[in-house]
Amino acid sequence: RSAGRMTKLANTLALLALVPSSLASAYHVAGRPTLHSSAMHGAALKHRSLAAKPASVSMMAATVGPAVDMASINGDDDLATQEKTLAMAMSLELSGGATGVVSQKFNFVGAFASAWGALGVMYILASPIKRLLPIALQPFASPGDLSTLGWACYAAWVVFMGYTEGYKAFQLKFCPMVVNRAMTLNCDPSARPKGYWLHALLAPFYSMGLFHATKKRKIVSWAFIFGIGTIVALVKRLPYPWRSVIDGGVVLGLSWGATSVIAFYLRAVLFGKPPAADACMPGV
Repeated sequence: RSAGRMTKLANTLALLALVPSSLASAYHVAGRPTLHSSAMHGAALKHRSLAAKPASVSMMAATVGPAVDMASINGDDDLATQEKTLAMAMSLELSGGATGVVSQKFNFVGAFASAWGALGVMYILASPIKRLLPIALQPFASPGDLSTLGWACYAAWVVFMGYTEGYKAFQLKFCPMVVNRAMTLNCDPSARPKGYWLHALLAPFYSMGLFHATKKRKIVSWAFIFGIGTIVALVKRLPYPWRSVIDGGVVLGLSWGATSVIAFYLRAVLFGKPPAADACMPGV
């Protein structure tokens, strides 16, 4: 009799263990999330016992479904990193900016919109180079126009701009965000959110986070635009050769940024590896 009771208890526990995964699957299939991604992320990060962490990761993975590369998630031993990556994917899925469901079939409109977004930003960054490069190279045609100290300043400024603007600002922060936002436009046609066609039409500005983004992202993006315009206006007033010195660093920074955008975009399209950056979507 006791053995029969133990068997019934084991069967009951097995059935209860299936409930969370079943609810997660139903939640994903229904496509009508009721929880904000920040709440889900907070719940996952709150329970940090060894037993709760794998369960939270499994639940979030079942919810997100194909929105993330699960092979890379499972290969990461850092559970906090797993939860963060999954929460970012859920943020895309729940934000209303994009569902996070990438079309499994070729979608011309989505592919064109994402390409227009990424390559449009690349063009915005690269277009001033044609105008600024000849000015930056003028001292090389007449080396005597700069003293030894002047050439040292030129080299130091170029290195400084390459590191701070090119590497730190563009490669590590701005360009991954741009490409990630552009890729949200390549979603399944049945999952296109409200306002999709406006986002696609203004894809470069959408990708830069000038609209339909978090408040912080919009402030940073608009400040960036106005800051660049102000710097350009001030640099034009500098006399030669110091304008050439400043333009030399600006050319390197913009070239680095444009190259980073196209590199991240091609990596995402050709190898299916979008940058792991926050797309800064607004909350629901």
